[in-house]
Amino acid sequence: MNETTSKTKRLQYVDIARGIAMICIILGHLGNPSINRVVFTFHVPIFFFITGYFTSTKRSLPEFTKNKARTLLVPYAMACLVIIILGTLLGLHYGNAADAFKGWIYASIYGAGDSYTVPFYIKGIGAIWFLWATFWGSIFLRISLNFKKYTRVFSIFTLFALGYYTRRLFWFPLSIQAGACATLFMYMGYLLRQNKDTLLALPKEAKVFGTVLAFVTWFSFIKNFQSFWLVHCDIGRGMVDIFGCICACAMVILISRVIEEKLSFIGKPLAYFGKYSLLILCVHIVELDLFPWWRIAWKLVQHNILPATYLSQLVFVIAGKLIIDLGLAFILSKIPLARKAFGFRN
Repeated sequence: MNETTSKTKRLQYVDIARGIAMICIILGHLGNPSINRVVFTFHVPIFFFITGYFTSTKRSLPEFTKNKARTLLVPYAMACLVIIILGTLLGLHYGNAADAFKGWIYASIYGAGDSYTVPFYIKGIGAIWFLWATFWGSIFLRISLNFKKYTRVFSIFTLFALGYYTRRLFWFPLSIQAGACATLFMYMGYLLRQNKDTLLALPKEAKVFGTVLAFVTWFSFIKNFQSFWLVHCDIGRGMVDIFGCICACAMVILISRVIEEKLSFIGKPLAYFGKYSLLILCVHIVELDLFPWWRIAWKLVQHNILPATYLSQLVFVIAGKLIIDLGLAFILSKIPLARKAFGFRN
């Protein structure tokens, strides 16, 4: 989520798309089915898609790997450290500090997005599974770019199949299966970059037809949504939903371009939060793992501060999450030490 689009200039509409997706990731963790059937169609895949779009072979594989480790795994380690410290302190409050410490240590080392019980129990670290998945997916894609095109296609689909089918047997450490599945979405982004001039040269009629088709496909995906949880390598209805996801990503990027051109008062803050989406993710995971929003909402209901309705509590939780996550990320983005730690340029 901290990819620089250019050495000299960032593409604002790409950052807007990131900002929209990051807010949708926060909303997707509310557990609301109506929200999830919309945001889960694109919110994580679009980051993989954009990562692939900006992947190149200019750097050697060792240099590329070192850079990915610096920009993805260092922030992962920092977020885990904060979670371990705060989680242990919270455990101390409830009288189980040792168990809380061990649980978060194991969760950090294993790097799973969700908790698993087979063949042994492991606590999920939460949303920052995405950082490990992006790391593996980026490395897999970069290696595949050294192959001839048909071998490359075969290797990417093989990786996807391995990630998809092995999840039914056992969830490997460090979200490597999710990274294998992510490679397919990254490759689609890479292909778009390679063929963008051809697409831009299409006649207007073809572009309008493609846009309408993408929108209708996305709408159908939302309407018929079953499941699309990349954290579990769950692809729902298979290739049909993958196509729907790509259409959804394309529409979000198109909407982002419209926002950039027509609604700059919205575009500028979205682009800012898109630029610092990695920072927001790390703040969000600490808040998500440790902050009991729904318990607080219920306490407010009991004290007659909030109406005793699900909608009022949902609005309170959404507002609280966005204020905390975006607000703290904004403050941290102004601190030189935090910027340096997360690899942002001054």
